[in-house]
Amino acid sequence: VAPQLLRRTLTRTLTLSAVTMGEWPTSVDNSLLRELRPDQSGKPPGQSREVVGAHYVRVRPSVPAPSPSLVCYSAEVAELVGLAPADCETDSFLRTVSGSPPDRLECWATAYGASFAGRYGGQRGDGRAISIGQVEGLEVQLKGAGVTPFSRQFDGRAVLRSSVREFLASEAMHHLRVPTTRALCVVATGDKVRRVWYDSDGIETVGFEPGAIGVRASPSFLRFGQFELFHQRGEADLLRELAEHALRRDFAHLRLQAPSASFSHLLVNMFREVCERQATLVAEWMRVGYCQGNLNSDNSALCGVTLDYGPFGFMERFNPVFCPWVGGGLDYSFGRQPQALAINLSILAEAFASVLQDAAASEKLPRADLDASLNRLRAGVSEVFVDRFHSLHDAHCRAKLGLVRWDDEAVTLWSDLFGLMASKAGPQGIDFTIFFRALGDLPCDLHLGSAGEGGGEADGDPVGGLAQGGEGGGEDGLAAARAAAIGGMDDWPAEHVAEWRGWAKRYWARVAAEGRSSGAGETERRTEMSSVNPKYILRNWMAAEAYEAAARGDSSVIEELMRVLRRPYSLDADADARWSQPTPDWARNVPGLAFMS
Repeated sequence: VAPQLLRRTLTRTLTLSAVTMGEWPTSVDNSLLRELRPDQSGKPPGQSREVVGAHYVRVRPSVPAPSPSLVCYSAEVAELVGLAPADCETDSFLRTVSGSPPDRLECWATAYGASFAGRYGGQRGDGRAISIGQVEGLEVQLKGAGVTPFSRQFDGRAVLRSSVREFLASEAMHHLRVPTTRALCVVATGDKVRRVWYDSDGIETVGFEPGAIGVRASPSFLRFGQFELFHQRGEADLLRELAEHALRRDFAHLRLQAPSASFSHLLVNMFREVCERQATLVAEWMRVGYCQGNLNSDNSALCGVTLDYGPFGFMERFNPVFCPWVGGGLDYSFGRQPQALAINLSILAEAFASVLQDAAASEKLPRADLDASLNRLRAGVSEVFVDRFHSLHDAHCRAKLGLVRWDDEAVTLWSDLFGLMASKAGPQGIDFTIFFRALGDLPCDLHLGSAGEGGGEADGDPVGGLAQGGEGGGEDGLAAARAAAIGGMDDWPAEHVAEWRGWAKRYWARVAAEGRSSGAGETERRTEMSSVNPKYILRNWMAAEAYEAAARGDSSVIEELMRVLRRPYSLDADADARWSQPTPDWARNVPGLAFMS
């Protein structure tokens, strides 16, 4: 059976049965609690401390919610966990997601470590996220539900601002076809939470913000950092048990494909698939211009989804070293995300190698076979991750440009374009998302002359009569650049304009040579480009409008944004035109929007 078919079959079982809130306590299947070790120290579950000899701690939500109210919910995600929209508007649902789940519902927080750009930083753990059950194959977690042993003396709380951002971002990413955790809902707790954030003058200051809980779901929340923690501590039994749990939970198809395979063999295959999933993930990030901001290893999910929407941002002005997190630097910048994940995977490989060596000993694997398995495991980074990323990234680059073939000429077009976008796009630069969308939406606006000049189609018109001028300009090849130029092109140096014209001439000649500048070929090109270049992304100023309105008790902005973000590749004629335009000048350099701590 093909792996893809097996995965589809396993996934389809998630939505077969309906679960009402009253049935939730009896419908959970908490494999994590069943298969992993609880903390048995007897210490208070809310006491910040090192947790040793355990994968998780049983802990109840402790967040005060004096007057909880439902801010927003996703009917799509509700269906995934077996709930109807009507269930999400009941008192029992509100009690559960605002931190008062039924007593029969088991709750827990997990231990994990973290590496920072390759440097191990010790125990972290779920400091404010408490899981309330695995339902219909998805683990449901309350973020901002109160203190746990992993809170590190912090308050275990979340605020409405960050909760709405994560709700919008995770659902936007899903509809962009980027693997991600999902957001079920956001609940306002009705109290205030002390936080350091930016004031109206852009200065970090202590203030009070509306408290909230974000409810999210994922096939699992197993992180690279969990494997690191037990490997660094030398807790070999816990490390193996965690690997066995991950194999059964997130990679069960590997066992189905090879029922008689040894654990050591499956372990190697599991790690190589982890590498494949991470390559797919980061290639999708690069395609849509997303920067995670904080790529510490505890923010890397074993199952290959985008996890923990903290200081993230969609790159607006093209800048390869863009990073929205002030602590991210070059290591976690947009263009270095593949390298950052490769580092995380290399560290994870050593934890897997430790399990593999123990498994080989129990299986009495010959030394030569063990060495071969270790080599194949560690090669997962250099072979599977690197090769898979470049294959997918190349395919995405080709599609973003609307080309048929990805060859040396196409590579040169791409790299030259990035050079222009990065350093020759006037004083304010060019909007990444808008440029590629405009390149696909607008017809060729450059008359290439004779077939000899352009190397093009019949009758000496390589653009098939489409050289009618783009929006806002004549036959100069600058229609897409003009649409995406931040602040307009009036202040662009003449040499920048000339180099863009030169690039446009080469690009449109290539499009024409591939038969994609008119007729059915053009339709095919524009259709493909519109399927990979989104019309709508979640810009930080948009999220700010949503959470500021929510703080006033108005969820209409969230609802309006969700309508367009659910169909990011299609023009919504009824949507506010602002949602597809560059960030307004007033928001462009505002702390908390342009960057954040």
